[in-house]
Amino acid sequence: MIKLIFLMLALLPPIGLAAEVASRKSSALTLEEVLSAAQKAFPGLLSAEQRKQVAAGELTAAEGGFDTLLKSQNRWSITGLYENENNDVSLEQPTALWGTTFFGGWRRGVGDYPVYEGKSQTTVSGEARIGVNVPLWRNRDIDRRRANLKQAELGQLIAGHEYDQALIEITRLTTYRYWDWVLAGQRLVVAKHLLTIAEQRDKGIRERVAAGDIPEFEALDNQRAIIERRERVVAAQRLLEQSAIQLSLYWRDANDQPTLPTDEQLPTQFPDPDSIKTVSLDEALQTSLMQRPESKRLELQAKQTQTELELQQNQRAPGIDFTVTAANDIGGDSRDKINRNELYLGLNIDIPLQQRTATGRAQVASANVHRLNLDRRLQDDRIAAEVKDVFSALSAVKKRLTLSTQQLNAAEQLEDGEKTRFELGESTLLFVNLREIAKGDAALQYAEATASLFRSYADYQAILGIKEQINDLSN
Repeated sequence: MIKLIFLMLALLPPIGLAAEVASRKSSALTLEEVLSAAQKAFPGLLSAEQRKQVAAGELTAAEGGFDTLLKSQNRWSITGLYENENNDVSLEQPTALWGTTFFGGWRRGVGDYPVYEGKSQTTVSGEARIGVNVPLWRNRDIDRRRANLKQAELGQLIAGHEYDQALIEITRLTTYRYWDWVLAGQRLVVAKHLLTIAEQRDKGIRERVAAGDIPEFEALDNQRAIIERRERVVAAQRLLEQSAIQLSLYWRDANDQPTLPTDEQLPTQFPDPDSIKTVSLDEALQTSLMQRPESKRLELQAKQTQTELELQQNQRAPGIDFTVTAANDIGGDSRDKINRNELYLGLNIDIPLQQRTATGRAQVASANVHRLNLDRRLQDDRIAAEVKDVFSALSAVKKRLTLSTQQLNAAEQLEDGEKTRFELGESTLLFVNLREIAKGDAALQYAEATASLFRSYADYQAILGIKEQINDLSN
């Protein structure tokens, strides 16, 4: 690996190399910095964060189903045979305890009433009442309020998993764009180095042509090589600018605006490939199934729908509510017929004869539960396939890296040998150019294999459900 590093550094322009490497290393933009900026300010991730706020609002709304309800009814009869005044204030408090609702209130009825409305009359101070309503069948085990609350609580967890899924994907894409940018920088370094060699050699070749040591054809060929390599520099510069623009979508400043990285911020080389560590395939399969937010989200969505199914099955039962109400007039003479203590027991029954509404909704919920369970099963199969595929990709790219290392070593030796032969007059500049291009291509293949390794590692982390980089590989 040390030899490889020296080989890659050898591709840099020799003039001022040490100062340039030191300067770049001190100001190099790291993957950790880009990921931190993306996780703080990338709009797609902030949008997923708002979904969590939506879920929190939906939970608050569901909790509102158990809010205390204050009612007030007032009526005045100002003309007619009987003039009277009626005031009624009540409080209702639904609870999650078997669907029980507690209620109480105060009413006042004064004035003249016909005999058949005598019950509306109270003392001047009014009548206080208190009671409870208990569902005995329908709405006992579950009702709409409790179903909404449970579904909203699950919704918060689902929103959290949706955010995690977005975070994992943003982390993966950011990592991809970062290594693409680093690779583009390596392409430009190689292209500039090849151009510098040809330009520095041009003066010596012209002197040898003037001395009659080599034919003028060799000088013309070197001019062709210079033009060709300039074109490579232009293409590499364009690719670097394109990669920087793509990376700027994720690397943002303090005002959350895209920031274009400069050439001076490019790392001088890729990290050591041996820094990548993975677990075994079996452990990866187990970890991914446990950590991937997609499976967790589908599981919770199935629970949400199961709650709806239980509610609709419950709604098919007869509605039987038992009510106890106690009332007492306030004040008045105990001999006054108006002053009375009352206790009422009630049994309210309602039965929808066709039950088509609850039956249809239960059928829909049952089908959705089954669908979500099948979706989760398919998702688990996809995750297992993705784990196997990424292990295959990592294995292949590591083999590529070994082969590209061998190719780079061979190209280095061939280039040195061809230059020696040219100096001795046993070769031509054409072959020297070919050897230099071959070495540059070998260096690029090594860089591309290295970038593929780190991109595959980003896939590996995403597939295992790792939300953040284990370590900063760009250091």
